[in-house]
Amino acid sequence: MTLNTGHFAPATFAVSQVRCEKDHVRSRDCAYQVAWNINPHMKVGAVAWRRACSQHRELLRVLREAGASCFELPFVHGAYDSVFAKDNAVLVAQDGELRALLATMRHGQRRGEQRARARWLAARGFDVIEPPRVHIEGGDVAMLPAGRGALLGYGQRSTQRAAGVLEAFLDAPVTPLELCDPYLYHLDTALTVLSDGTALVCPEAFTPESLHTLSRTEGIGQVVPIARDDALAFGLNLVEVGNTVIIGARVPRVEAVLRGLGRRPVSVRLDQFHLAGGSAACLVARVHSLPPMAAQRFREEQEQESMMASLSA
Repeated sequence: MTLNTGHFAPATFAVSQVRCEKDHVRSRDCAYQVAWNINPHMKVGAVAWRRACSQHRELLRVLREAGASCFELPFVHGAYDSVFAKDNAVLVAQDGELRALLATMRHGQRRGEQRARARWLAARGFDVIEPPRVHIEGGDVAMLPAGRGALLGYGQRSTQRAAGVLEAFLDAPVTPLELCDPYLYHLDTALTVLSDGTALVCPEAFTPESLHTLSRTEGIGQVVPIARDDALAFGLNLVEVGNTVIIGARVPRVEAVLRGLGRRPVSVRLDQFHLAGGSAACLVARVHSLPPMAAQRFREEQEQESMMASLSA
């Protein structure tokens, strides 16, 4: 089933299932778990499976109750982190078309997800674009309001060179920001940009130069500092749907900030996913509605770059 860009809810998300479909013999590789260490939060073997399923169902319920539309992607057998759907691709609806910039994962444990994700996104009607050989992960991308471009976190997972790839894909400016805290390894653990351009930021996660750059970025309004302890509790890894902001834990100081900004914070317990280093924002991939662009120009630039790379090989 493909998606119809003319019938989008105010917020539309791709969400991964937490276990395989019942189309093969079940094994331990068929469900979300923590089986390796690729970030400092990971606790191998610690996930309580039934609790994780219950928490995931509750997240979907709250998203839909807030007015979001969610379409499911199958769990990738043996790729336990595939539940964190945001990392797999940057999804946009533009010029009446659906496009996906497929991520290039830094860690080998996650690269196995991508072929399956590309196939399933294509089946949903997305034109799937593979980037050149640079690391870029969806968790490092924060879109700015009104089609003003995006922020890209680099230094832990994505590379600074990926900013050019993302800029060409969006046909809009991309501001790279260097992350320096391994515990806040993706941009979406260290920063969130609300729909009015307000940025909630953990200053310790960034280099001083990047903090200065952020404050001068077009599309960013007020910059609100958030304590590192609250960021480590995944207080910035949140999802905005209209006036509702969904957080995967009780983080009172962040909730107070959101209320002061006129938002309605809703906490959904997601501690079983914190054990793998992710929370609410990681579990959903928003389909961003963007202004028109010259999509063909991007295609031509990508083809030319691929041709040059093959000639120099």
